[in-house]
Amino acid sequence: MSWYLTLRPASSQAEPADTVDLIAYLDAQPELRQIGPVEFESVPGQPQMLMILAKTNPNGGYSSDGKFIPRIDIVELICPYSEPPAWYDALAARIAAFLGWQAIEESESRQIWPRQENRL
Repeated sequence: MSWYLTLRPASSQAEPADTVDLIAYLDAQPELRQIGPVEFESVPGQPQMLMILAKTNPNGGYSSDGKFIPRIDIVELICPYSEPPAWYDALAARIAAFLGWQAIEESESRQIWPRQENRL
């Protein structure tokens, strides 16, 4: 089973992010490796994780065919329940801070970044 950490712009932020800039940032993270034009995974020795960079559709959902997208407005981290969440939270917070976005675990109404004491 998996759980998801979702990174997206705050509702007041309408512009998507430049994918090339984000990929350059992610490539510099030692715990990640790129496995496709818009996909990353954790390197061996780190907790298992798959990351997808995508663009939402008008209904708010997204799909990815693995092809490069010039501008994205969602980053999804797919994490197994078998690992402790702290590693994923820290990674999501770093990426969200870089983008100026928020990171949330929607199924738990838990906001990871920016850090807040209140629930969503």
